[in-house]
Amino acid sequence: MTNDEYFKSQEFKDILHVYEKGKQEGVSIYLDPNDLADIAEYYHLQGQIDKSVALIDEAINLFPGSSAPLIFRARIELLVNNDPFKAEEFAEQVEDKTDLEYHYLKTEIMLVRHQDREADRYLLDCLGTIDESDREDFYIDVATLFADYDLIDKAHEWLMRSQLQDSDNYQELTGRIALAKGDYMQSQHIFNDLVEKNPYSGSYWNHLASSQYMSNEIRESITSSEFSIAINPNDDEAILNKANGLFALGNYEEALLYYKRLTDMCPKEETGEMFQGITFIKLNRLKEAVEHLKQAEEIAGRDSETLPDIYQTLAYTFSSLGESQQAMAYIKKAEQALGANLNELSVLRGHLLMGQGEVERARESYQKAIYDSDFDPDIILRAAISIYENNYIELAYGFLHTLLGIGETGRTDGYSYLAACCKELGKDSEYKKALKKACERNPVEVRAVLGENIPSTLDPSEYYHYLIEHTDKQ
Repeated sequence: MTNDEYFKSQEFKDILHVYEKGKQEGVSIYLDPNDLADIAEYYHLQGQIDKSVALIDEAINLFPGSSAPLIFRARIELLVNNDPFKAEEFAEQVEDKTDLEYHYLKTEIMLVRHQDREADRYLLDCLGTIDESDREDFYIDVATLFADYDLIDKAHEWLMRSQLQDSDNYQELTGRIALAKGDYMQSQHIFNDLVEKNPYSGSYWNHLASSQYMSNEIRESITSSEFSIAINPNDDEAILNKANGLFALGNYEEALLYYKRLTDMCPKEETGEMFQGITFIKLNRLKEAVEHLKQAEEIAGRDSETLPDIYQTLAYTFSSLGESQQAMAYIKKAEQALGANLNELSVLRGHLLMGQGEVERARESYQKAIYDSDFDPDIILRAAISIYENNYIELAYGFLHTLLGIGETGRTDGYSYLAACCKELGKDSEYKKALKKACERNPVEVRAVLGENIPSTLDPSEYYHYLIEHTDKQ
């Protein structure tokens, strides 16, 4: 039984009622530390953060050394407050160092610190001390931990140790791994089966929504997210999935409401502010975009994986506002950020230079990105898009035609830009071919590049015929 399911059970409702009635009446009620930790987690999921922390701190004082309260408190420090050092302080107070949850917490602290190999070695050492009867659960739990941190190969390696292939937990992980590896059809198939078996699992609906989104089934993804939100209105993953779906369909104002809701629910995470900023860019409200992107920058920790993206988006936005010095300052910041892609930043630098009319310097920057990346197709595509956005259509067409126009590439992105160039240059036959591929492979990109006048109610499967019909009428 998952925590979500347990919190809906009569058993938990009875415990919660006893606790809250005692609090109301000022009567001292004895509950064991596990029950108190469950109630604190329930409050946390309901968005009652202060109430949750106060209760768990009380439980720690009542039951010093008890695993459940200390481990939950440590996870708040680790995952909400981004403080692995404080999390470790709580972890070391746990008396029973053989508790599996203690081992998982220690592992998670290592993963937050990007100590992936150390985490794997630690778990392999633990394996020898674990009872045979607990090993199957251990394999699944460890695989889940690695999947949570996008270490998919390691998750798969641990999952393969399990013999419980028919269990729902095993199937869920198999679906998550398929999703991460780009096998969206398999992932959808697995999660469709799982939601049929348990339609009250928000986690299953969230993963199904992600699989559908990545398969460009945007409306279906939004519907799955709505099922998850109905199960738990405070499910931040479901809120984000729905916001992303609305954004993909061009419903920017409504998407903004959900990104704001995400920000209100998770004020210590930068995701909501960052996506609000990106949405304001789409609405051409650039000063508001800067405000939210700067908020995201302030919230993001120095080691945040999103920081380079925030810096790049700020650079792009300042460039659009004509503030070239600010834009270049943010490119320099991005170059110093952990995990920065220097080739992407060379493309962005070229974009800004070309926007200022410094075509030769821009060309040098694009060339540097392409040569330094060893002619990486993704970098070539970024350069082509940048050149297109600066209105050098024929030059952009040359890049895109070379990258996409000859034979089958297997790519899903870029065809909308090739179609746009062909349309501008009067290459009608090539326009239709590129547009058809774009609509089949990446309707989200089609709407972003060519879909200014596409009705928001139009299903993505109808984009091609709509655009052809309206092109012919122009």
